[in-house]
Amino acid sequence: MAVSWSQFNRENLPGWNYTFWQWFDGVMEVLKKHQKPHWNDGAILGFVNKQQAHDLLINKPDGTFLLRFSDSEIGGITIAWKFDSPDRNLWNLKPFTTRDFSIRSLADRLGDLSYLNYVFPDRPKDEVFSKYYTPVLCKAVDGYVKPQIKQVVPDISDPTAQITAGGQAPLLLLAAPSVLPCAPPPHSVHYAA
Repeated sequence: MAVSWSQFNRENLPGWNYTFWQWFDGVMEVLKKHQKPHWNDGAILGFVNKQQAHDLLINKPDGTFLLRFSDSEIGGITIAWKFDSPDRNLWNLKPFTTRDFSIRSLADRLGDLSYLNYVFPDRPKDEVFSKYYTPVLCKAVDGYVKPQIKQVVPDISDPTAQITAGGQAPLLLLAAPSVLPCAPPPHSVHYAA
């Protein structure tokens, strides 16, 4: 994205209702609050636009993804990935914001998406992010099993996903610890029947 001197200082960016500094401040906030370890690990490519992401991913194997700062959402981080389908071969997930990362971490969100395999250019996802996955608790506390929120993208053809007859993703449940092995991978998904 080219930025003129006046846009750099105080004018809104072309096509957006915010200035460069508002956008940049949002990037710095999300990095500082939630993504500093991933940035330091080199897992976030960051300053590339959609077209540049497309150019970087187009010749990569399916499942290769990159993390970039959103042009359209202040403080947003989006996932762009390669996945050939009849409709298209490159995908961009709606950007996540600081609020989203307060609910569920980036690493856990990525771990939930089994069709994302390689961090651009070719680093295995679990090698990069597994140390940040939230561990699955094996024991119920006070008789209660703690539920987990899981990231689902229902439009993607994922062999582990099941779509109901109405076209909706099913309710995701993590089975009671007595039903599951004690320590399943934190990104494994279990679907309700």
